[in-house]
Amino acid sequence: MQIYYWNDDNGNPQAAYGEAGIPLDYVRRGANTVAGYQMLAQQDLSDKQIQAQQKIADQQNTFNEQQFQSQQDLQQKQQAQADEQAARQTQYDTGRQQALTDAQGQIDKAFARFTPEYFAGYTKDYLARAQDPIDYQAREAQKQLAFQLARQGISSSQAGINQQGLLDETRGRSIADATTAAENATDTLRSNVASARGNLQNQVGAAQSIGSPVAGSTIDDVNASLQTQRNAISGVTSTAGDVATSLQAVPTVNTLSNIFANVLGSGGQFLGGYNQGSLIKQFNAGLSGTDPNKASTV
Repeated sequence: MQIYYWNDDNGNPQAAYGEAGIPLDYVRRGANTVAGYQMLAQQDLSDKQIQAQQKIADQQNTFNEQQFQSQQDLQQKQQAQADEQAARQTQYDTGRQQALTDAQGQIDKAFARFTPEYFAGYTKDYLARAQDPIDYQAREAQKQLAFQLARQGISSSQAGINQQGLLDETRGRSIADATTAAENATDTLRSNVASARGNLQNQVGAAQSIGSPVAGSTIDDVNASLQTQRNAISGVTSTAGDVATSLQAVPTVNTLSNIFANVLGSGGQFLGGYNQGSLIKQFNAGLSGTDPNKASTV
């Protein structure tokens, strides 16, 4: 055993008995045997290890929290970017659709004149233009027939009535053909209008497709792309009125030949022969005279 001396925290001298070889710090903490000292030293080592482990754990927790926060910040940033891109895409899609809607409206407005009533009027106008020369020729043929009948003195004959029927039949058939031609011309016009309108719509679709369907990375990119498409589309729609006007034409009717020529020609020959037959009978009757036994002579 030996005596250990030291001053406490207040500077007062202190002394204690203990086995030799014990560090003074442990003697001051009450260890007066080597075994006691070793126990306290082991406890201190364990405490240091626990503290070191706790420090490592605290550092790991801090790192984990930083990583978690970093991930959270990254996710929030990515979500914000995704939301912004979605908003730009919505604005872009809305702008593209609006451009198409506006273009369709301009095309519809330009072609609004081509209503069912317009096509019905076109058919009526075509038929009127076709029927006018038919009626004119019919009147002239009527005059010629009347002249032929009067010249041959058979105005009220059955043959004249038959020829008049042929004239009427020819006129009716010609009007029927003109009606069919008017309907065909209207169908052609209707088809041309639909084709021209569809062509403009296809051109508008092609003009819109010059831009990517995906919105740009900034709002300025979106606006620039939309403006480019609007400019291309307006180049198409600006011609819609001219295209529609070019289709709005006056019906063109082919000039008719003399549709009653054959009727009048064959009728004249027939009436001449008919008249000649009647005169021969009368002439022969005059030459033969009458029977002297009858009451009168020629």
